[in-house]
Amino acid sequence: MGIFDGVLLCSDWDGSLTAPGAPREETVCRENREAIARFQENGGLFTVASGRYPDYILSFSDQIAPNTALISLNGAKIVDPETGAALRETVTDESVYPLIDAILAAFPYEATFLHYPVAGTSAARYTRAEYAASRASLAKSPAYKVLLVTDTPEHGLLLRDLARKTAEGSDYDAARSWPIGLEFIKREGNKGSAVLFLKHVTGADLLVSVGDFENDVPMLEAADLSFAVANAEDEVKRAASRVTSRSSGKGAVAEIIEEIERIRRS
Repeated sequence: MGIFDGVLLCSDWDGSLTAPGAPREETVCRENREAIARFQENGGLFTVASGRYPDYILSFSDQIAPNTALISLNGAKIVDPETGAALRETVTDESVYPLIDAILAAFPYEATFLHYPVAGTSAARYTRAEYAASRASLAKSPAYKVLLVTDTPEHGLLLRDLARKTAEGSDYDAARSWPIGLEFIKREGNKGSAVLFLKHVTGADLLVSVGDFENDVPMLEAADLSFAVANAEDEVKRAASRVTSRSSGKGAVAEIIEEIERIRRS
């Protein structure tokens, strides 16, 4: 029996687990790498819950290797990290496009549309004019999520507030995944539903989640124990059970694993 048996730890990637600006070989800092390895060796299940495609996260397997299903595209796709097989997929449908249209009509600043296709490994980018010209075909092309990207953090906040109001009562979450990027994803496929799905299929008795930005809030709220890293947005810190003293590049996840161990030993 290991001290971390029954614990499922789900961490966001950018800004939570990773060290912003670090060389690629040190994307995950040494403290986090060593702590995760010890956590797994002692019975814990560790995975990443990221907005990126699975292949990107798995390309860092020399630094970390999830030992349970990988949550990608902010919950829209959950995959077996060894086989790449999808365990669950949630896609947008035509109902997201009236929301995008209404937001673009009301938003006077720079805005670029990003489409994360089901049949692909990277996002396709469209200017306003390109979006208008391609809108009919895009609406028929399944996507895991779509985004609007603006030019400044200030405009990002305005875009977020407009989108939240517009999407109210719809099937979609509208949340920033970085200061100028606002994503739309089916609520049934967000990070919160993804971590609960994974808790169920693994049989874990303690779900721990880690995040730093708005799109992480659903998985923080779904967890039994949740952490915002020291560099997290204020809204994320308010949603979390606890806030680390360390930032993502200084061993925040290592600190969380130390805290889990204290809890399990108490």
